[in-house]
Amino acid sequence: MKSWVNRKTLHKSIVKNMMDASAGKKDSIVPELPDDLARWLSQLTLLYGVPTEYLIPDPRMLPTESLRFFFLDRNWLDRLVDGALSTGVLSSRDQVFNQLFFQQIYAQIDKSQLELRSDLRNETAKTNTTGGTISGFVFRSQVISGWPGIEINAYQGDTLLTILRMDRLSPNVLLCLFYGVPDRVDFSEPAEGLHFGITREESAQNYEVSIRGLGYPSEEEHPAGMQIESITAPGKMRQGTELGVVDIAGLAGSVTKALIANNALAENKLTPAGFAIQLTQGAGRQSYQIKDEKGEHYPQCNYTINSI
Repeated sequence: MKSWVNRKTLHKSIVKNMMDASAGKKDSIVPELPDDLARWLSQLTLLYGVPTEYLIPDPRMLPTESLRFFFLDRNWLDRLVDGALSTGVLSSRDQVFNQLFFQQIYAQIDKSQLELRSDLRNETAKTNTTGGTISGFVFRSQVISGWPGIEINAYQGDTLLTILRMDRLSPNVLLCLFYGVPDRVDFSEPAEGLHFGITREESAQNYEVSIRGLGYPSEEEHPAGMQIESITAPGKMRQGTELGVVDIAGLAGSVTKALIANNALAENKLTPAGFAIQLTQGAGRQSYQIKDEKGEHYPQCNYTINSI
């Protein structure tokens, strides 16, 4: 059967259409990657499927109870995408497509990066800006295995950064990637750890409770729930109790005196709710500053993953 179109003419037509689309000419159609492929490539750029030994080639780089911050080199991520796409180049047409539309391919993958974790959590992506710096950390500690629900928050100034990925590489190793470069990273115990209690040395009969404000005489002076700096109330355990029982009446009186002495108690009367606030033990939080007072990154926090 004779073709209605000359092969040479057809080839020129295809190339012209692709060139017009690449140049952004009017009425030209820019091809896009299928959503499944874009998602798979975005997972690859967030290091899913990359062997841990490629990221940490020597265990001595991540000893037990250590935290290592790093940056991801976007040039390296683009080469990672190029390598993955090269397996699907079966003709010169595929090669021309990759060469003409590489910028659109990278942009589509960058967009999918921001949406990946949000989609898994049924949330809306918090930013639409693509192409920014990706940073992160690898944390190896018994904290990771001891607190499966540990919460991570990273800040650039006062802005909360988007977490692109947070996964355990092993029971005690956590990998976390951020969109942006944080100045501070907070590690918090699971919020469900909120409870009442006191902190004391083992078998000790005496202890101190840090006093919290109750919003009196004003929220500006003593904000409700916030600790009043350097103010504590002494307490004791009940005598003759083998397992240790708090002397609640004595502690309530001690807390009342401390609040009155600092003009932090309305009508000099401690209510049950006010006493409960004093005994609330919130989830613990540990913050890591990544920049010094001059705003410069500490040397040990400045790493780049840029080769395999």
